[in-house]
Formats: sequence, C-alpha cells, structure tokens
Amino acid sequence: VIEMKIEECLRAVGGELVSGAGTKVFRGVSIDSRTLKKDELFVCIRGDRFDGHNFVEEAQNKKAAAVVLSDGSNVVSKRGEVPLVVRVKDTLKALQELARFHREKMPARVIGITGTNGKSTTKEMTAAITETKFKTIKTKGNLNNHIGLPLNLFHLSKSDEIAVMEMGMSSAGEIKRLAEIAKPEIGVV
Repeated sequence: VIEMKIEECLRAVGGELVSGAGTKVFRGVSIDSRTLKKDELFVCIRGDRFDGHNFVEEAQNKKAAAVVLSDGSNVVSKRGEVPLVVRVKDTLKALQELARFHREKMPARVIGITGTNGKSTTKEMTAAITETKFKTIKTKGNLNNHIGLPLNLFHLSKSDEIAVMEMGMSSAGEIKRLAEIAKPEIGVV
C-alpha cells in the first residue's frame, strides 16, 4: 500500500499545501469517506451523483492524514489540530498523477489488459499463471477505469513483482491515459 510524505505527494500532484505540515506520512488513499481509514489521504472527487468536497468534515472525523481538494471548502481545526489540506486544480488528475508517481517507484512489471470483451477473465487467467512464480497483484473486481486503475495501483508494494491491470474505456483516448498512468511493459488486447 502506498506510504508517502505529504511533501512528496505535493511534488507528484503539483498541489499547494494550504495548512498543516508536509512531513506527515499518509498510508493509503481513499475517495470514499464511508470506507476511509485513519491516516489515509482523502481525495475529494466529483462525480455525476456525488462530490467528495461535501464529505471533508467526515474525513477529518475519521482522522484522514490529509485532504486533497480543488475548491474553497472549509476545513476546520478540530481539537486544536491543524488539518492538512492540499489544494489542486483538478482532484481527478491529482489522483491519477499520484498513482503514476507511485507506480514509477515500484519495481513490479505491469501487464495491461484491455479489449471489448473478456478483460476480467483474461486478467484472472493471467494472474493465475503469473502468481505460480511471482508475487502478483491484480485489479480488484473490474475497477478498470480512470478512477479504479489509480486506486488499484496504490496497492503496489516494493515486494510485488507483477501487476496485472485491467484497463477499460468509456470514451475515446481513455486507454492512452490509463497506459500513461500504469506504464505497462506488456499489453494484452
């Protein structure tokens, strides 16, 4: 699981530290305040039916190590603690860039799997083969899009040798962006 100082995160995402100390370490990344764990980085993602910026206070209550946001959300000091807040222009791009940065630091060889049909089956079969000889990590479920792929890459550790990553698309050019993030050495179509 990703473990990084906030100051390193700032370099990766091009963010600005609005409050708090950059030397603090976060362990894990979450975009969902319901499943957020203590000391994880909470990234406020906007979707069609939700806006992570509306859950900053909940993330603070769950002791998120820091919050990454893109608007002027109020982050209040709790119990005299200065909240760690990173501001970026685009939180989705920040999530992706942080995943790319983390992936580049990990030694695992990435196998990228895409196609119209059969991605999940091919991922499962490929992982079943590679894990007989190598420490292998694979995409959880079918979290294979511009949000799911980064979240999967955050689970890479220095001991992983192979990462089998499923890459799906819903719009033109999306596979190119996913490949820029995951940097696969082997592609399966």
